[in-house]
Order: sequence, then structure tokens, then C-alpha cells
Amino acid sequence: MLSEDESRAPEAAMFLTDYSKAQKGTCVRFNGPGEDDLGLTVIDCEGGRAALKIGTVLGNMSGQCPRGEYKVLRDTRHNAALCLLPNARQGDCFELDTEDLQRSVVSKFDCAAPRVNVQVVGVARESCPAEAELGVPYEGMTLCLRRVR
Repeated sequence: MLSEDESRAPEAAMFLTDYSKAQKGTCVRFNGPGEDDLGLTVIDCEGGRAALKIGTVLGNMSGQCPRGEYKVLRDTRHNAALCLLPNARQGDCFELDTEDLQRSVVSKFDCAAPRVNVQVVGVARESCPAEAELGVPYEGMTLCLRRVR
């Protein structure tokens, strides 16, 4: 039986091993037991657990992500890199390390889940609303979060 996320995935889910062929704005999930270099699968961004989205595709491994706290994945075989950011909308809940997103596992959960540690209170062009405890900057937006638990 398929999980809710798998049933919502695009029919032609693509296994992405060549990061140079990735597209900005596409949501991805790691293949394998953790966040490793076994490749990524392109998934539907509307799926409940689609936690990561491609913010930028770099044409070489030495390239730098634009302004922001991106999770960077480098593809040595194809000399490319991906700058990943949380696939977040107001009200979404995540488990992530706000101090070190690069090393953090980024997981999206139902807000009642015990592993949740932050909730998105807004996605702002400029400054965050008053209820936000921290803002995580990205190119063109700031992810506004409050700590949970």
C-alpha cells in the first residue's frame, strides 16, 4: 500500500543522480536511509512530507549559493551542486537545526508530532512578523519561524 506522500507523487517520479539536470523550484527527497549521496528523487511539492526544494542549481561544484542558509549537495561526477531550502508555507512544521542547516536533517511533520521543533509563521519578502522568533534568509525571501516545545 502506498503512503499518502507516494500516492501524491508525480506519475513520472524521476531519480536524480545528475544534479546538473535539476530544476529550480523542484522538490526532492533523499534515496536511502538518510541524507546521503545515493541520489535524489523528484517529488510533488504539495505532498505532505516534501521537506526540501531546489533553490538554485550551480553549474560547478565550486560555485556558491546565493544569500541564505542553504543545504548544499555537491555532485562530483557531474561537477554540479544544489542549494536546497525547506519547502515551507505558513503553518508547516519541521524538525531542523536552525543553527546549522547544512548538517541538519530537514524533515516536515504534522505539527502534533513529537519531533517537531519549529513552525513556519510566515514567508516574508522583507522582515518577519512579530510572532517569529527567528528569520532564516534566502534569496528573495525570509523564512519566519517560531520554536515549538
